[in-house]
Amino acid sequence: MLKPLKVLLVEDSEDDALLLLRTLKRGGYDPSAHRVQNADEMAIALLDPGWDVILCDYHLPGFSGLDAMALLKMMALDIPLIVVSGAIGEETALDCIHRGAADYIMKGNLARLGVAIDRELEKKEMRAKQRDTQEALKESEAKYRTILESIGDGYYEADLEGNFTFVN
Repeated sequence: MLKPLKVLLVEDSEDDALLLLRTLKRGGYDPSAHRVQNADEMAIALLDPGWDVILCDYHLPGFSGLDAMALLKMMALDIPLIVVSGAIGEETALDCIHRGAADYIMKGNLARLGVAIDRELEKKEMRAKQRDTQEALKESEAKYRTILESIGDGYYEADLEGNFTFVN
C-alpha cells in the first residue's frame, strides 16, 4: 500500500516534476503535489498547512534553492526541504545543507529520494514529539509554580537523608 505524501514541488520543468512524482510512486508513496515556480507562488503555497516535504530545484529563473530555503526559514516552518538538482558541485550542496536543506539529491540519481524522505519525515515527527513534550513540561511547571505560590502554608521537599531539596 502506498503512503500518502503531500509534496510542494519548487520546480520550473514540468517534465522534471513528473519524473519526481514517478520516483516517489516507485518509492512507495502516493504523492499529492502542487508545483510552484517562484517566490510568490511558494509563499502562497506555504500558507496551506500540512506539507510533508518540499522538493526544490536549485536553479529556477529568478529564484533559487537558496531563496526557497530563506523563505522557509523566514516563515518559521518545520518542513523538510530537499534540494533536487541536475548539476551543482559538492561545495554548493554542502552550502545548501548548512543553510537548512535537509538533503541534496542529483536528478540523475533519484534512487535515494525515497530513503531521504523517509528519514526526514522521521526526524520531523521526532521534532514534533519533542516540542509537545517541552510544551507539556512548561505547562506542568507553571501549574506547580502557581500552586506553590498560592498556598498559605509552607511547603518543602527533602531527600532520603533529610536534606531540603526545595522550599517555597
